[in-house]
Amino acid sequence: MTRQGGFGAVLKIDVSGLTAVAYVKDFEFPEFEKLLADITSHDSPGGYREMISTGKRQMNEFTVQLVWDVSQSTHAAMIAAFDSDAAVDMSAEDPDGTEPIEFSAHINKLGRIAEQEEGYVCDVTITPTGEPVVGS
Repeated sequence: MTRQGGFGAVLKIDVSGLTAVAYVKDFEFPEFEKLLADITSHDSPGGYREMISTGKRQMNEFTVQLVWDVSQSTHAAMIAAFDSDAAVDMSAEDPDGTEPIEFSAHINKLGRIAEQEEGYVCDVTITPTGEPVVGS
């Protein structure tokens, strides 16, 4: 089994093709979720909750923190994606690049932060939409 550290993960956004986002400080990878329905009835064994799969899946929203520089083309692409109603193509790659996740997403939050003893950063919230491609 190959193990890897967290340093070196890559987030990409479409800027005339998928391009590595500059100055990524930290980011969470999106969680994959199987949606379940509660079918617990009055006669469920022992009164325990019973669940079934609805057949739906989703990638949950996630946040990335960037050392913000609007002159960077990938940061400008984040703003353009926020301003657009269309989804943008993106990918998230583990540090070794062995399990890339390609997906379309909406940029739905941009939160700039200027703490006195820190760099100027922007928390970007990304909400994937549709079916991802994992490990291509």
